[in-house]
Amino acid sequence: MADLMDPPCVPITDKESRTFPAFPLLPTEIRLRIWAQSLLPRVLELHFPQAHHADQSSIDADHHSMQRPPAFQSRSYNPAALSVNMEARTVALTVYTVALPLTPEKHHGLALDGRRVLYISPDRDIVVLLGYVPATKVSRLLSWFREQIRVRVHGLGGNSLLTGLCSIGVSAAQFTNNQGAQLLRIIGRDLFHDVDYFILVIGSGPGYGTKQAPPDWWDGGKCLLREWSQYERDEDDQYREFQMGVGRQFRDRDGWMVVGRNHMRIASIYFENGW
Repeated sequence: MADLMDPPCVPITDKESRTFPAFPLLPTEIRLRIWAQSLLPRVLELHFPQAHHADQSSIDADHHSMQRPPAFQSRSYNPAALSVNMEARTVALTVYTVALPLTPEKHHGLALDGRRVLYISPDRDIVVLLGYVPATKVSRLLSWFREQIRVRVHGLGGNSLLTGLCSIGVSAAQFTNNQGAQLLRIIGRDLFHDVDYFILVIGSGPGYGTKQAPPDWWDGGKCLLREWSQYERDEDDQYREFQMGVGRQFRDRDGWMVVGRNHMRIASIYFENGW
């Protein structure tokens, strides 16, 4: 069992060591490098709005526009560097090159910012779609990412090996019937052709897939993915049931089936409040 994203973490106990007042006095090139090193890969969640929780005007606009991304919501945080100062923001925007517009959401009775966007690094971040999302919405989302990247590369006058979102997680709720693997093979040829890492995300409840939205207690912050090996020894009940049940159809001779450019992965998602 392994964390898909597990940056080195050293706990800091000395309060004085948490501050560095001499930072503004460092040479500019060193400050820029420090800002860049602080921008770690993230796991970001997107969930499809339910009619009774979402702004209906946004959903109606989504149904009538193919040039904008589908109406997704998210409680994932944007990188802190975007809000520190102009220097940090400039560095961050060279990494988080896609700004995904989000649909307004009410959480604990409070309306979240209706003009919010989620800044995403298409080559670093893993975007996880929670619950069941229609294939047409997934297709539109990935096509929108590809277009955003194409326009940016064209504007810079260069070439790039990056053509779309590199890593995407999709809930197993999409493929829990007996024909799930066959369906994934068919739609995956076009839908995920340029995806480096496709992750099938299982949840903690019946039906194997994740719920339609994050847990109610989660106010936003960290998402974590824990990858499960096909030959995992330290299994939990949910993964064991997946392995013995619908998960069998996703196996090839040499492991999990290939989706996109590599063998798919199986992971569970966890949520933590705060940074």
